[in-house]
Amino acid sequence: MGIGRSLLILGSPGSGKTTTLLELTRDLIASAEQDTNQPIPVVFNLSAWTKEKIKLADWLVRELNAKYQVSKEIGKNWIKNQQLILLLDGLDEVSTNLRENCVEVINKFSQEYGETEIVVCSRVKDYELLSNRLRFQGAVFIQPLTLEQIHQYLKNAGSELDAVNTALEADTILQELAKSPLMLSIMTFAYQGMSITELPGMNLEERRQHLFDKYIQRMFERRGINNKYSKEQSIRWLSWLAQRLSQQSQTVFLIERLQPDWLEKKRQKLIYAISIWLTFFILAATVGELLLPTSKMILSLISSSVIFWLIFGVYRIKTVENLKWSWRKGSNSLIRGITFGSISGLVIKVTYEIIFNPLHWKIIYPQFLPLQLYSLTRGIVFGLSMGLVYGLISGLTAPSIQTRTVPNQGIRQSSKNAVVFGLIGLFVLGTSANILNWAAWFWGIFGLSFGVAAGGGEACVKHFVLRVILYCSGSIPWNYARFLDYATERIFLQKVGGGYIFVHRLLLEHFAQK
Repeated sequence: MGIGRSLLILGSPGSGKTTTLLELTRDLIASAEQDTNQPIPVVFNLSAWTKEKIKLADWLVRELNAKYQVSKEIGKNWIKNQQLILLLDGLDEVSTNLRENCVEVINKFSQEYGETEIVVCSRVKDYELLSNRLRFQGAVFIQPLTLEQIHQYLKNAGSELDAVNTALEADTILQELAKSPLMLSIMTFAYQGMSITELPGMNLEERRQHLFDKYIQRMFERRGINNKYSKEQSIRWLSWLAQRLSQQSQTVFLIERLQPDWLEKKRQKLIYAISIWLTFFILAATVGELLLPTSKMILSLISSSVIFWLIFGVYRIKTVENLKWSWRKGSNSLIRGITFGSISGLVIKVTYEIIFNPLHWKIIYPQFLPLQLYSLTRGIVFGLSMGLVYGLISGLTAPSIQTRTVPNQGIRQSSKNAVVFGLIGLFVLGTSANILNWAAWFWGIFGLSFGVAAGGGEACVKHFVLRVILYCSGSIPWNYARFLDYATERIFLQKVGGGYIFVHRLLLEHFAQK
C-alpha cells in the first residue's frame, strides 16, 4: 500500500477474505501508532450501505459517527484531508439492487480523493456478476488450500481426526470442502473422533449442509455450558434472526435496533399498530382524566393522537440515548417546534371553541372579540410551550450513545432520559402557566407527560409492544439478551460491544435456510 493505492481482495466463501483484511488492518494500525503522520486505517462494513442516492464521503462520515462515535465535524475533516485508509468489507453483502450503484460511488470517490488508500473485499462470484468494475490498481485472489496444507493441518490437530485425514485421500468431495479454511475448521469440530465408516457419502452441497448441522449439534453437546434452552427452540430463534438480518442486509444485530418492519405478516403489523394506538389512548385518557372534564376528553384525545402521529410516527422506533446539547440542532428544532406548536395550538383552540362554546362565535364583533382573543391566546401559548419543550428535547439528543457495551443499552438509556425530559416538560410548562396565572398543576402534568413521551418513553413503549408480539409469535425468547449470550457461548454468535454477529456469514446463511 502507498499514497492513493487501491486493492481488491477476492475469494470464495470461507476462504479468509475478512481475516486477510483484518490482518492488513492490524499491520496498518501498528504503522500508524509508530508514525502519527500515517493515515488512520478504519474498517467499514458495506452491508450497511442501504441508500442509493448518497455519496461515499457522506456515508463514511455517518458510519464513523454511528460505529466509532467520531463526531461528524471531525469525520468530515478526516475525509476532506484524506487522513484515512478505507478498508471496506463485504461488497457482496450489499443488497443486489444497490451493488452496482455502490461500485460506481466507490469509483467516483477514488477519483475525487486520489490520495486516499482503499481496500475492498468481495466474494469472487458475486463480483464477476457485476457489470461495473472497481477501477483499482491491484487485486489479489485468495487461493484454496492445497492437499498438502490440509493434511498437515489435520495431522497437527491430533489423532481424533485421523479418520478424516485418511478419508481425504480418496474422497474428492471432502477434499473440495476442506480447501476452504472455514470448512476445514468446522470439520475439526464436526468430525472429531468419528471413524471412516461414520463419515457420510454425499454430494458437495449436501455435505456442506451436513457439516454445518453436525457443527451445530456438537456445539449443543459442549460440556461445561448449561442447557438453558432446547435445541429446537434455539435453532428456530437463530433461524428467524438470520433471515431478518439477511433481508435487512445487516451483519451486526442490536436488540434496540429492532424495528416494526421486522414483523413478517401483515396481521402482525396491524396488531402492532392497534396496540400502539390503544396504549396511547389508555395512557392519554388516564392523564386527561386528571386534567379535563369528561365532556372535553374526546376532542383532546383526537387532537393529541394526531400530534403524536405527526411527531413520533407509528412504524419507526427511534431511541433517545445521549444527553449532549447541540446548538445547531437545538436552534433548528426550537424554530420548528415553536412555529408548528403555535399554529397547532391555534387550530386546536379554534376547533375547541367552535364545538364547546359556539355562542361565543356568533358574528357580534365588538362584544365578544376580547373573549375570543383571550381564548386564542391561550391556544397559541399552549402550542408555543409545547414547541419549546420539543425544541429543548431535540437539542439535547444525539444519534447514538458513546459506547455500546451492554445488550439493549439504547432502550435502557432512553427510559432514563424519559424521566429527565419529563422533568424539563414539567418545569417549562408549569413555569409558563404560573407566569400567565393559569393552572400550573394542569400544565405541569401535561408537560411532564409530553416530556416523558418525547424524551424516549414512546420508543420504550413501542419496543416493548414489538417484543411482546415477536415473543407471542415464537420468533424470539422473552429474555433476548440472555439467549444471545447463550448462543455466543455455543459459538454460533460473537459479541461485539452491545451487539451480536454470526461467527461467519456462511453459518448465517445456513440458519436462514432452515
